[in-house]
Amino acid sequence: MKLSQCVIILLIAFIFLISATTPVLGATVKLQTWDLVDSGKHLDWGGSTTYQSEFNASVVTWNNYKAGIIRKDGIANLKDVTISDYSLQDSYSGVTSPSGTLKFNTYYMKDYSTDVRKNVCTHELGHALGLDHNSQGDVMYSQVTVRNDLSANDKASYDAAYLRY
Repeated sequence: MKLSQCVIILLIAFIFLISATTPVLGATVKLQTWDLVDSGKHLDWGGSTTYQSEFNASVVTWNNYKAGIIRKDGIANLKDVTISDYSLQDSYSGVTSPSGTLKFNTYYMKDYSTDVRKNVCTHELGHALGLDHNSQGDVMYSQVTVRNDLSANDKASYDAAYLRY
């Protein structure tokens, strides 16, 4: 391979790397002051929920954007967040706390469609990753929706949070 070909390949790789880590222009970044990601840039979860299949789907959603960040805990990796359920007639379908808990409220979740439950799980994992509420049309919107794919705002916020881990 000629030197000029190597330079072109390196330039293309550099442009790809920059574009993959640069927030989308015009996207709104909203971050919390805390996250549950460990120093190795992983969010290792343990515990269980009645909505395990929806939670697992939400892990896939985030990991499809940044591979391997969210993992089930095991012998080699210590748990950063514990998932569980609670039932209470309050204002929340799910809550994530800085102390490392992510809880789903069965009082409301039991009546939701699968898509809405996935939205709640994806949203709460976003908080664990350090994302704050954002605009309507985002997974991180402050109200329950059927949105399960990451918007430009969700991705830009995650990119910015990742740089802080």
